[in-house]
Amino acid sequence: MKLSRFISLFCSFVVFFPVSMMAAPANPKPVVFTQKDGSTVTIRHYGDEHYHFAKTIDGIHITGDGNGNYVYVDAEGKPSGIIARDSANRTDSEKDFLKSLDQSEVHSKHKALNGGRFPETLPPSVIKPSALLRASKRVNTFVTGERCFPVLLVSTDDYGAFDSAKVYKKLNKKGYSEDGHIGSMRDYFIESSGGKFKPTFDVYPISLPGDFEDYDDESKLMTTALDLLVERPDFIERAGDYERICPFILMHPLTNEDAATYNYNYYSHQYYMTYLIRNVYKTNGYAFDSYAFVSQKDEDTGKLNRLATIVHEFSHVLGLYDLYGVDSEGYATVGPLPFDIMALGTRNGEGKFPPTFSAFERESMGWMLMEEFFTDSLLRPHMLEPISSMHAYSVTNPKDEDEYYIIEYRPAVGFDSKISESEYSGVQGKNGVFVWYVDYDETAFLRNDPNPDPDHMHIDIKQVLDRKNTYYADFSFKRKDAKSSFTGIYDLKVYGDSLVCFVLSQDEDVTPCPEPKSDAFALAPRQPVSVQMRVREGVLSVQVAMPGSKRLRLVDAMGVCIRNIPFDSESVQTDVSSLARGPVLVMVEVGGKRVAHQVITVR
Repeated sequence: MKLSRFISLFCSFVVFFPVSMMAAPANPKPVVFTQKDGSTVTIRHYGDEHYHFAKTIDGIHITGDGNGNYVYVDAEGKPSGIIARDSANRTDSEKDFLKSLDQSEVHSKHKALNGGRFPETLPPSVIKPSALLRASKRVNTFVTGERCFPVLLVSTDDYGAFDSAKVYKKLNKKGYSEDGHIGSMRDYFIESSGGKFKPTFDVYPISLPGDFEDYDDESKLMTTALDLLVERPDFIERAGDYERICPFILMHPLTNEDAATYNYNYYSHQYYMTYLIRNVYKTNGYAFDSYAFVSQKDEDTGKLNRLATIVHEFSHVLGLYDLYGVDSEGYATVGPLPFDIMALGTRNGEGKFPPTFSAFERESMGWMLMEEFFTDSLLRPHMLEPISSMHAYSVTNPKDEDEYYIIEYRPAVGFDSKISESEYSGVQGKNGVFVWYVDYDETAFLRNDPNPDPDHMHIDIKQVLDRKNTYYADFSFKRKDAKSSFTGIYDLKVYGDSLVCFVLSQDEDVTPCPEPKSDAFALAPRQPVSVQMRVREGVLSVQVAMPGSKRLRLVDAMGVCIRNIPFDSESVQTDVSSLARGPVLVMVEVGGKRVAHQVITVR
C-alpha cells in the first residue's frame, strides 16, 4: 500500500476534531407506539441523524409534540397538536383535517424546518503531511492498548434503567452468549483490531431527578448526567484510567421512538459537547467531549438495545464515518450495506452479529497495513488469510494513490457469520473474498457522506467471490486515465475458513499453492510478532522477537524513504539525531511483510 495514502486515511479517519453528528439509518420496520392517553398508532421511521421523519402506516407525516406523543404534522411542517391514530380509529374531524393537507408539501415544509440541523464543518482543504503525522501520533494512544470508557446508564423518575450488571456483561464479558449473541462489545473491538485495542466499558447508573420530559433539551440532559457521574466515588476512583478529555457513552432509558416525542434529535447518534454547548464540558475537574447517545431499549423487542447499534455509535466516537447513502424516502440503499458495521451491518443477525471492521477501517485506525500488489507479483500464487489474521491486499491506481481496490477474505465465522442475514429492506450479503473499491475523497468522507450518489460510489463492494466464482477481472480506475498492471485475480481456491489462493494472471494456476494438510499450509496463519521501539539520546532501537530476514524503513512526513536497513538479528539500532526535526514513520518488515509501524518525533 502506498505510504502517503496510509497516512492520509489513518489520520483523516481518527482525527478527533468535531465534524458532524453521526448515526445509523432508521429501521423502517413498522412499530406500534402507545400514546400518553393509552391509544396506539402504527408508524414507520425514515432517514438518519441529518434528517429523519415518521409516517403512519398509510403515509401520513407525524412528529413528536414534546410531551411524549406523536401528532400529525400540519401544513407548515410543524406539530399540529392532534394526536395521531391509525386510519380505522380517526374521528371525522381528524379525517377532514388530513384531507386538507398535501402530504408532499407537508414533507417539504417539515424537511425545510428540520433537515440539516447539524451542518458539516470541514477542516482546511490542504493539511500538511507533518500535521497529519502529529495527529496520528496523538490519536494512536487512544485506539490502542487497554482503554477505559464510562457508560452513563440513565434513569428518571418515570423511566427506569436496565440492570447495570446486565449491561456491563453485554459490553464486556468475554464470549458473551446470552440471547444468542456471539460476543460482547469488548470482544468485537479486540477481534476487529487484531488484539491491538482492548476497551473496557465501565457502567455507572445515573438517576436523574424528575421525569424524562424535564430533559427535553439535550444539553441539559448531558450536563446534568455528567455532573452526577463525577460525584460518584467509584468514578473518582477509576478516573485516572480515562482519557484527559474523556469520550463516553450515554444510554437513555427509552426507545428511539419514545425519545423522539420529547426531542426531535433524540435519536441514537454520536456528537460532541464542543458543539452541543460550544465547549468541552468541564465539571469537578474532569473534561468531556465526544459521546455516543444511545437508547437502552430496542425498538423492536423492548429488550436491551442491539449490540450492533452500540458498536456503530461508539465506532463513530473512535473516528469512523457512515458508509451508506439514502434515497429520497430516507432508505439506506447505497453502499456496502450488510457487509459493514458503518453501513447496515447493524441489522445482521438481529443486531447480535455486527460484522467486524473492514481492512479499510482497520488500516484507517492504524491497526494493520495492507499488502500492495506489485509487478513482480504476476507469476506467483498468492495466499490470502482471513481478515481476522489482519491480512488483505490492495491494488492502487499508479497515478493516484487515493483510488484503489481491496481484497479481503471473510469466512462465515464469529461476528461475520450473519452477513447473509440482514433485516433491512431484504438486502442480503454473503461471505467469501470481498473485492472493495475505494475512491477516497477527503471532503466526502469528512462530511460523513461518502456515498450520496449511486453513480459515483466512493466505497463499495464490487463483488464477493466464493467457490462458485473463481475470478474477478475489473481492476479499472476512473482517475487520471490510469490502468492497473493486473486485470484481475484468477483460479481462486478456498481452503475452508483458513486460506484462499489465487494468481494475478489468467495464464497461470495455483497448483503451487499448499494443500490444506501440508506443512506449508500450517505455517500460513500469521504468527504474532513482538516489536518494541524506543528512542533514547538520538538513537532508535528496534527489537523483533521473531527469526528471519527483516528490514527497517524510516519515512519522512513527505512520504520519502530516508532509511532502508536490512537485518537478520532480533535487534537493530540507527542514529536519528542527524535527521530533520519532526515526525518520522518507522516500519518493520519480516519476510517481506510489514508487521509493525510507529510514529516517532525527531527533536
